[in-house]
Amino acid sequence: MNVLRSSLTLNDRPVVTSSSSSKSSAVVVRCHSAADHNPTTNGRRPSYGDPVVVVVLRRLLLRAAPSSGQTTTTTTPALPSRQDVQRIALSAAPYLLFLLLYGINPYIRLLPVAADIGRADLRNVSAWEEYLFPWQLHVVVSSVHFLPLDFVAAVPYLGHYVIPVLYPAFLYLLDRLELILQFYRLLGLTMWGHYVIWLVAPTLPPWALDFLAAHQATNASIMAETILAAHKEGPAFARIDSFIGSPFFHGMFVGNPVPFGSFPSGHVAWSLCILLTLPEHLRWRFSVYVVWVSWATLYTGHHYAFDVIGALTLVCGLTKLISHVTTQTRSCSPLLHP
Repeated sequence: MNVLRSSLTLNDRPVVTSSSSSKSSAVVVRCHSAADHNPTTNGRRPSYGDPVVVVVLRRLLLRAAPSSGQTTTTTTPALPSRQDVQRIALSAAPYLLFLLLYGINPYIRLLPVAADIGRADLRNVSAWEEYLFPWQLHVVVSSVHFLPLDFVAAVPYLGHYVIPVLYPAFLYLLDRLELILQFYRLLGLTMWGHYVIWLVAPTLPPWALDFLAAHQATNASIMAETILAAHKEGPAFARIDSFIGSPFFHGMFVGNPVPFGSFPSGHVAWSLCILLTLPEHLRWRFSVYVVWVSWATLYTGHHYAFDVIGALTLVCGLTKLISHVTTQTRSCSPLLHP
């Protein structure tokens, strides 16, 4: 819980926190942004006691409605100011640079690709789990499987690709610009932490190692390169592809430019970045989604339990680090205070 609260100190604008009455110990956070002076809001801030859907709908209606002093019938919905766009772009720059290097990795090959199978220690994470536990959690979780569960596990994987766009848009409708900046800063630092780990300890996902063990390959390097090229979706998604009669998930994963990126889990890390930058009153609800994503990564055979633990450690550690830095000094680099 300390980590959840510490993320609130990442704000780059003045923040006033106050405890509620004796009936509740919840912390109410009110942060000022350019939207405070937006005439279309009539000076009304979102009420954090209202349901989220009500707040979002109210914001949409207020943006579309003319102010009391307008006489024309046509209005233009309020958009982020130029300064706000610049601040968001600067905060998102490290993440966007990561995406660029991630996408072009097959051409620059800073991280190992399928043809570089000899550079990767295939048993980085699995060896740790076998040393510490008599069983591997992903094997236990995926041992009970049927088609409806396959589809349930697919939902967070599909949502993973739109999170970096939909979540900031959601925060903007809540008039929480400072949280958008926090999210992109934390997400960018997190993904660069992944990048460094992938350089030091590239790891094959568990479904691939399980496939190798099941077939007792005599030439592990050739077999591993073959399955990396032909079978990247994992068993759960392969069952969905077979059911719908289309290689949907195979096509989604076969183009993965970083095949040795199992540790830590990027899917879990992204959901944690959202959890730690949400308004506090929404975090307990979203924690259910984090558990869902963590289960899905194990069920599909895409990650080890250590991958989930590694993501949790990395994101929470970076959150504490940023919180400490921003508390100690207000003259940090533009990465922390755009």
